Amino acid sequence: MRGKCTIKKPKNPITYVKRHNKQHKINKTTNAKSTVTIKTCTKREDCKRACDKRHYCLYCSQAQSNISRHLERKHSEIKEVAYAFGFPLRSKERKNLLEQLRNKGDLKHNAEVLEKGRGQIVTCKQPSDKADVTDYWPCPDCFGMFRKNYLWRHQSSCKTKKCVKDDKKSTRGRVQSRAACLLPILASSDGCQKIINNMRQDDVSFHIRRDSLICKYGESLYAKHGRVKSRHQYIAQRMRELGRFMLAAKDMDKSVNGLEDLCAPSKFQLVVNIAKRLTQFSPGKNEYGKPSTAVKIGFCLKGAVEVMIGQALMNDDDLAEKKAKIFFELLEKNWRNSVSITAHQTIQEKRWNKEDDIPLTKNVIALRDHLRMVEDEARGELMQQMSLRAYKALNETVLAQVIIFNKRREGEASRLTLEDYKKASTSAINKDIYETLSQLEKELSKLLTRIEIRGKRGKKVPVFLTERMKESIDLLVKMREEAGVPAENPYLFARPGVMTNIRGCDCLRKYAEESKAENPELLRSTKLRKQVATLCQLLDLSEQELEQVARFMGHDIRVHRDFYRQTDKTFQIAKISKLLFSNGARHRDLKREEPRYASSFSMW
Repeated sequence: MRGKCTIKKPKNPITYVKRHNKQHKINKTTNAKSTVTIKTCTKREDCKRACDKRHYCLYCSQAQSNISRHLERKHSEIKEVAYAFGFPLRSKERKNLLEQLRNKGDLKHNAEVLEKGRGQIVTCKQPSDKADVTDYWPCPDCFGMFRKNYLWRHQSSCKTKKCVKDDKKSTRGRVQSRAACLLPILASSDGCQKIINNMRQDDVSFHIRRDSLICKYGESLYAKHGRVKSRHQYIAQRMRELGRFMLAAKDMDKSVNGLEDLCAPSKFQLVVNIAKRLTQFSPGKNEYGKPSTAVKIGFCLKGAVEVMIGQALMNDDDLAEKKAKIFFELLEKNWRNSVSITAHQTIQEKRWNKEDDIPLTKNVIALRDHLRMVEDEARGELMQQMSLRAYKALNETVLAQVIIFNKRREGEASRLTLEDYKKASTSAINKDIYETLSQLEKELSKLLTRIEIRGKRGKKVPVFLTERMKESIDLLVKMREEAGVPAENPYLFARPGVMTNIRGCDCLRKYAEESKAENPELLRSTKLRKQVATLCQLLDLSEQELEQVARFMGHDIRVHRDFYRQTDKTFQIAKISKLLFSNGARHRDLKREEPRYASSFSMW
């Protein structure tokens, strides 16, 4: 007898609809808060591992317990699959090719999970306990997911890498950098993606990849500064500041997923609290442990909100535009009182009573003599035969002398290009001005070679080269190919075998210690620039001459007076103390008859 199928209807339809809506709301909330997890191994009742691991097909994205059988039955017509099954059963070639297809399918699935922000990551070796998703990275050769700290160890046993001949020796850091290129990034421009991939791969960079607003902010910075390669580090620093800010935000509020969630008027107080926590704010002392970070966070937040406003305008989203503009207005008005003023005060107070000495002239001369001695030895050795050690020594000493002679920022001199050097000119620019010069100034102008380079904030700044420097640089240019400097390397002070330049700060630090000068830590490019600005006071330069000095240094005359020119303590104490001890006497009388005021001095 066929049984009757009965359907139980709810007694009250309204109650059913409310319950259904409530359950749908709960499921929607649960899905929104779900996070990315790692598939861990499960154990049966007999404490043995259960065979419940699933791999994802590269072509249909379905989870399969036996991926090789699935490929043979469903996708045998595909070229890569047919080629793999063309090898004999249980052969190494067949096993390696099927393993690559399996890892590629898992990597495709893992990338989709990371982009969505929810799901389960499949790794090559399942961990026994819960693991953090940021600890696993894909192998750049076989595409399998391994622990980031042990990825370098896997490289020695990677079967795919052994099959491919690669003469380049990859280090631990380069393996992680190559692995990071396989992970999804929400940034669209190739330049911004390259900057993120070249970052230190940690929790901060992992969040930056998944935060759309931080990536868009990085793209806006790259559109502005991307042409200058030296500014790429600046872009990475700004993005990492927002990344660290978001990690602190997630610790304080678990509902926050991205920077866009915080850029709302109702979240402004939370943003201020996060900034104070990240910068080690002390409520009792009302000061910041990291005041400069607090200032930078406010600057980066304003830039990110401006990008958010632009996106809302392009998408014609009036509600998002209104919220972003209100939040930006809060940053403009309230951030200053809540964070910036106290942070700037903390920075200024830390500079009080801080020794800011400048190098003495005798120490600069000692460093110059030592550099010339090393330069002569290296040049003599290169004249006889090619030596990488001598080439490096000559390269470093000439760069250090260029920095010391011109008082340039070390980065500006280090990034001097070969093309700019070839365009250098020794002739006077304006003959009318040349005729007004003194005989000494005319002779000096003939001895120096002038090169115009890019300075801070895109300003054009000059670099002068003496005949001695020019002879050494000509030898370096002549020996570039023999030293192994790539022809594509644009820098004049290039490093052999790579596309980068040597760093001037390293050269000054190294040879300052070797010169046995007093206080070698003062022989740095910034200290040397402050020494010139301070000694200009002794020359009693006119306003026009002082402006020329500031322009040559690559900054404004106000910056020259307020920041570079240091107040000499000895001069200040000697002059001002006379005024204080005189007890109201005129300075002229004090200078003429100092013994007369002996009683005033003894009073103190």
